[in-house]
Amino acid sequence: MPDTVDFKKLAKELYLPKTSPALIDVPAMTFIMIDGQGDPNTAASFKDAMEILYGLSYSIKMSKMTGRTPKGYFDYVVPPLEGLWSVDGVANFRGYKVADKNTLRWTSMIRQPDFVTPAVFAEVQQSLAQKKPHLDTRAV
Repeated sequence: MPDTVDFKKLAKELYLPKTSPALIDVPAMTFIMIDGQGDPNTAASFKDAMEILYGLSYSIKMSKMTGRTPKGYFDYVVPPLEGLWSVDGVANFRGYKVADKNTLRWTSMIRQPDFVTPAVFAEVQQSLAQKKPHLDTRAV
């Protein structure tokens, strides 16, 4: 295993797909995810979701510095933000654009290494909630 794992390089077919259609086997993966609704350009909930997702992801990555290294830990590059987007009904679409971005429903997520168990997540979630009490980490 390399010194630092980069999921984008290990799974290029997922993160840098070819330009022609192809079947890809997507393995089971662990994600930290938050669901929300609203215009990502203006919704406070989207801004908070980003702060929570990155706060948790970097807390897990840097756990090696706290003396509370999770079992099976390896150094890695925090994967990129991913998202799922939808709207209710076709009336909200105009061509390929959303008529009212406030109607967007989104799931924002960041992949995590397999060593991130529910116990590891709960510990980091509690730690972030103490550091940043203004964020509702229960939404994750």
